[in-house]
Amino acid sequence: MSESSISSSAQVITEQPQSQIVASRSRGPSVIQLGLLVAILGAGVLVTALTSQVTKMTEPGVKLVDGQLFLVDKVGDWIGGELGGLSEAEKNILPPDTEGARRVFKDKQGRELFCSIVLAGRDVTSIHRPELCLPGQGWEIQNEHVQQMPVAAAPGGALQVMRINATRSIPLPDGRTGRYRSIFLYWFVGKDRVTPYHWQRILWTTMDRVLHNTNHRWAYVLISMPNPSEGPQK
Repeated sequence: MSESSISSSAQVITEQPQSQIVASRSRGPSVIQLGLLVAILGAGVLVTALTSQVTKMTEPGVKLVDGQLFLVDKVGDWIGGELGGLSEAEKNILPPDTEGARRVFKDKQGRELFCSIVLAGRDVTSIHRPELCLPGQGWEIQNEHVQQMPVAAAPGGALQVMRINATRSIPLPDGRTGRYRSIFLYWFVGKDRVTPYHWQRILWTTMDRVLHNTNHRWAYVLISMPNPSEGPQK
């Protein structure tokens, strides 16, 4: 075989796959891909349609006093300050039937912790994870994990909460900038349901709305406190 024949053969071999690649690209998505896309979009439309006209609502999983959300004013050695509710900024953003209660607690050593409960109404957008709002308040999330807390009233004597360790920049008296560390604990409470997982709350909410025509009225509980082992650092 001559050099010219080898060259022409090589040219034919290399050009043929290129033409096939161009042809396959020009064909666009396959029938299977289009079918999967339609199925996903159809499922989304179906869930939206089934959950948009929910008529029943469960009782809240947290205690109400005279029909209002409430926080106790004393827990052990911790004494609560004035009972507050949602801020004006929160009222302007959240659905009108959202309720809130919050207190700052202090013990005899002067230590403080902040406790807040937000109770959803008919709109599922009433509550959200703190991971969405903490960065907007200047907090930098370092890590998060589920932690078990000893709570006698909880099933099994323990409550699972999501713990977030976060830091924030603060101005120091000498003009420099320090880092302040804090701990955030949160969980979601529904009627006979408690979970530290946002995805599980959403899953239960969707199932209740689709299968039982019921809106699950969740409460979001948040406790935050300074991290005394760390404190402000330069």
